Amino acid sequence: MKLIIKLVVAVVLVLLVVYYVGGYEGFDATKQGRDARAAIGPGMSWKQAFDITGDPREYRPIIKTTRRIGPETFDTYEPGPRNKFRRATVETRLAENTLPHGFICTFTYSGAVAFTVKFDNSGTVIGVTDAITMADLLQLKDE
Repeated sequence: MKLIIKLVVAVVLVLLVVYYVGGYEGFDATKQGRDARAAIGPGMSWKQAFDITGDPREYRPIIKTTRRIGPETFDTYEPGPRNKFRRATVETRLAENTLPHGFICTFTYSGAVAFTVKFDNSGTVIGVTDAITMADLLQLKDE
């Protein structure tokens, strides 16, 4: 019994050391997300944006769809299927112009901060918009 108590105390001490020495004590994902969103703006390259945010897990190409309603035809642009993000793949697709309408990436930092970055066909940021978070759904967002 004493051995188990000593083992539990040792594990707790190790976790406390990791928490305080490892830098987890002062980590604020919400602040980090707000800072990243503020730093990204139209005209930046995709590499500059991802140097700020870190590489996303996935990206979605923008797909053009033509719809006919009565006698009129409309073009709509919607996010396509999710693709695993790899810098080399995106760089190749941009060079080969296989993302003709651009792509989007969504970054989620916490339950209160998430945003979507939209890129054109050359990989230049054309817009940053807030994404819906759990704080929005529960109406807990502090503006």
